[in-house]
Amino acid sequence: MDDELEKLLSRPVASIPDAGRIAFGLGRNAAYDAANRGEIETIQFGKRKVVPTTWIKKKLGLEVAA
Repeated sequence: MDDELEKLLSRPVASIPDAGRIAFGLGRNAAYDAANRGEIETIQFGKRKVVPTTWIKKKLGLEVAA
């Protein structure tokens, strides 16, 4: 696994641009567009939206069944 991806997944949440770029190879605007369309799952804290890294792991097939 890429070091940058591993670092991203070690946190509970990621910014939309970081999640899009590191996990899916998207540019900043494409990541925000995908999040607005619901293609990237987000949770909101006040005005800030973030991407849960558990969702990223699941989408990438990296989630380990317990």
